This record gives sequence, C-alpha cells and structure tokens, in this order.
Amino acid sequence: MNRLIKESYLFLVLFILIIVKEPIYRLFTIKDNIYNTTRCEFLESDYNKLLEFSEVNVAYESDYINSAVIYKDIYNYMNEITIRGGKDYKLDNNPVIYDNTLVGVIDKVDSNTSIVKLITNNSSKISVKINDEIGILEYKKDKLIVSNISNFGNINVGDIVYTSGLGNIHENIYIGEVKNIELGNKNIEQIITVNYKLNIKDIDYVTILKESL
Repeated sequence: MNRLIKESYLFLVLFILIIVKEPIYRLFTIKDNIYNTTRCEFLESDYNKLLEFSEVNVAYESDYINSAVIYKDIYNYMNEITIRGGKDYKLDNNPVIYDNTLVGVIDKVDSNTSIVKLITNNSSKISVKINDEIGILEYKKDKLIVSNISNFGNINVGDIVYTSGLGNIHENIYIGEVKNIELGNKNIEQIITVNYKLNIKDIDYVTILKESL
C-alpha cells in the first residue's frame, strides 16, 4: 500500500513537472532574451558613441589622443574625472577638450590612468582672454566667472572666451561666450559670467591635446 502511495506521488510530481516545464522554460528564455537584448543595446550604444567620437574634428593644430572617461565620482563629478592613458603617453598638464571646448587639465598621472582637474573645480584658476583683455576664470556659485578685467575693457555679451596662453594651458582653446557683465570691486572691475555649453556629467570620451597650439 505504501509503495503504491509513493508511486502515485512520484507520478503526480512528474505530471506537474511536465505541465509546468514549458511555461518555466519560456519564462527563463524570455528573461534571458530581455537581458541579452538590453546588454546588446548598451554595447551598441557605447560602440556608436565611440565610433562617432573617433571621427571628431579637432579644430586645433596639435597632436591629440582620444580617451575614455573611466570614472566619475557622483559626489565629485564637477571637480575631476579619471580617464584612460597614463605615463606611457607622457601626459603632464595637458589640456583636455570635448567638442573643441576646454574640459580641464591633466593634474595627476598614474601608470595607465590620468586624473583631469576640471575647469568647474572650485580650486581651478585659468588665465583667459576676451578680445584683448586678460582675466582669471574661476568656478564660483555654480557659474564660470571671469574677474580681474578693468572696467574700461572693451567686452560685450556674446564675445568669445579663450585660454590666454599664460600658464600651463595652450592659447586659444575655446571655453565659451560672455553671458553677463556686472561691475564689482568698487566699480573698477568687470565681473563676467561665461556661458559654458558642456554638461560634464554626460561626457564619456575626451580628447587630450599633446603639443603647443
């Protein structure tokens, strides 16, 4: 009797497995297909980005290296990013651009990676020029500000802001346009807000300029 019950139980289990086998198989197959499709979409997106970036037109007369951004601290992404390429590329204070616009300057170099100090870093100070005027670009209160320019300087909204060439950064690298002009320091200095078009948080690839422009 016990043997009959056991056999009946086994038969019931086998019967249930046969019934649910196909739905379970389909479920896992669908799950795998979704995962593989999603992964393929991500890989295709990354490939398309890399392909598009490899064809970027660098406007400066300089040797350059295209590099991938491999690390951004979500709490620190406005200060620095880590990119591929280290000591083998002999990088030292090289300017880093995206879409021909200054992103920052290489600050530290390891064996295979480099840290880029961004122009939106609160400690960053870059010598810039607007027309014939020279000033200092800093990131203050979530804005790029140019100071140290006399009130008599001939500057208007829409004028282009470039690196001046004073210091470690090459001359004539595009930064942005004059967005707003105010008077500061007892009305003897112009405080200029720069319209900076890049969203650093969305940048995945950059270009490192290697020679003087």
